[in-house]
Amino acid sequence: MFTSGSAAVMLEHDRPSICKPFEQQREHYLRSNPPGDRMRPLSSLPTEHFIRGWFQIVRAHYYNWRNGVQHRAISLDNLMCHGEDGDLFCALLNDWDLGIDHIKDTNSTHTGFEVTVGTVPFMAIDLLTQEALDGEVAVLYRHDLEALIWVLIWAVCCYDNGKMVYTAPQGIYDWDVRKPLVCGDLKRGFLERRPPIQPASNKRGDGAKLAVRLLDYLGGKHLVQVAKAYQTMPHEQEQEEDDPEHVWNEFWAHLGQITEYVPCIADFMPKDLGKAGDTDDK
Repeated sequence: MFTSGSAAVMLEHDRPSICKPFEQQREHYLRSNPPGDRMRPLSSLPTEHFIRGWFQIVRAHYYNWRNGVQHRAISLDNLMCHGEDGDLFCALLNDWDLGIDHIKDTNSTHTGFEVTVGTVPFMAIDLLTQEALDGEVAVLYRHDLEALIWVLIWAVCCYDNGKMVYTAPQGIYDWDVRKPLVCGDLKRGFLERRPPIQPASNKRGDGAKLAVRLLDYLGGKHLVQVAKAYQTMPHEQEQEEDDPEHVWNEFWAHLGQITEYVPCIADFMPKDLGKAGDTDDK
């Protein structure tokens, strides 16, 4: 577990006014203190720049997880950036106090986690159960990825080009509570009902379109998990193994199918994905 609360995952990127793809060789690394003298919330950026920063963090988070460094406390407040709109900037994933370093801790999966203020609305639904709170559910890469997706949906629904319009997405205020079980029930109901997303900014912009498509992705994954639960008795269920590469490839395969609706996705598509056909649900 990390001891510095200011540690951040950082990924350098070009000027936010230029939409350029990531280079596979780009360095993903940790620093105890970010460079320069000022950080600011990623949510303070215009929507299209927020999306670019979000993709930076998603990518850096994945490679650090693959290298044994796990965050496990995703929230909107932890997405930061360094640099001005007109300059080179970095997107940062801040606050690694609850992170797991598998280089030092070689357990393949960990159960149990600490629920912190601000993380509940974004936590994966699987972790918002009594079993998870009791330490009976392994924390997996897909849980952090789901949290990052909820962060993007939340930001699109609450921010209009860097300015907060709503304190929580319209219609789901009850998610912003300190009661994980209540939040879990509400989020499950939300995915099953699939109500339309109400973005705070341009409803035809890439942010709104991406949020809608990512909600579809989460809804599909939720149905798969529900089906698996019905197919096996509780005492027969085995602990799920962490498979970040499969989840990563499957996630980008889904995004690859919607580039027609959200063209900017193509600018961030990784070049090091596995076989395109390796997308079967596990």
